[in-house]
Amino acid sequence: MPKMIKMVSALLISSSLLGAGAVPASAFSDIKDSGDLAIVKSLQDKGIIQGVTADKFVPQTTITAAQAVQMVVKATGLKPLPNISGKSFSTVPDGAWYAEAVNIAAQHGLPVSAEMKWNEPMTREDFANLLATAIQKTGNYPVVKMYVHIADENQMKEESRGAVQFLVLTKMAKLDKEAKFHPKQNLTRMEAARMTHAAMQFIQSHKQGGGGGEEQSGEEASTQIVKINDKVNKVIITKENLPHPGYGITVTSIDFVSDKQAIVYYQIVQPDPNKFYPQVISSASTETYVPSQYEVKVKAAPGNSVQGPDQIR
Repeated sequence: MPKMIKMVSALLISSSLLGAGAVPASAFSDIKDSGDLAIVKSLQDKGIIQGVTADKFVPQTTITAAQAVQMVVKATGLKPLPNISGKSFSTVPDGAWYAEAVNIAAQHGLPVSAEMKWNEPMTREDFANLLATAIQKTGNYPVVKMYVHIADENQMKEESRGAVQFLVLTKMAKLDKEAKFHPKQNLTRMEAARMTHAAMQFIQSHKQGGGGGEEQSGEEASTQIVKINDKVNKVIITKENLPHPGYGITVTSIDFVSDKQAIVYYQIVQPDPNKFYPQVISSASTETYVPSQYEVKVKAAPGNSVQGPDQIR
């Protein structure tokens, strides 16, 4: 009988994170921290995770590879790619609850393989690599090109280091008081929930701010027109929410599209790659002059962006 109880419990935990038979949303009595509870409730309301029972989340249980792939794929909104065949791994049973998520992950080039042990715990560095790769598949995002000291980085696999740097820089993951990430430790359900929730907020905030297109550093630049005299106006262009003071802004060209309208194109000036800058959200301004008879519009020049996560090394 004890063996049967353990087996049933294991099956519940295995499928409850994202499986069928969702448990209705309720207060989880085993999550004491109000912030953690809010995170879990938010993910549960979106159908990303579920509790083991109506009032238990079991936050300290380790997350399996299958659960992690399903969680990350659903949270980042990745969908099957048309006309691209997935990878049918022989280690994924036919009809497995996580089979579709694995197929989608493979199509998008996420770090999944037939060698993965789907029902065994996933390490912190492997989850970081999985999550960071999935985020990058949803768009190009502004990230400070700055190296963060991680005390145990030498314990990481080479392919995990950039991912961990990205998550730490963007505050989706945290180091401990000794600046360690503990890459080889198995990840708990609560740790996975925290990182996943932060990733969803990151994606949403940048999509709302225009990230992922030509303009990749937040909302569009603001414009101020100052009259110099009857013939000339000064155009002041200001870019807010730049990742740090190393970024600047400059006017690249003015296109007089008609006898009444002019388009002023600006570009973000990239920081010196050989310097380190404080992680302080900053603004930058530039100015130019346009004859007063023209109505002025301001646009980002093609290719205008700050450094994206794939450029971090």
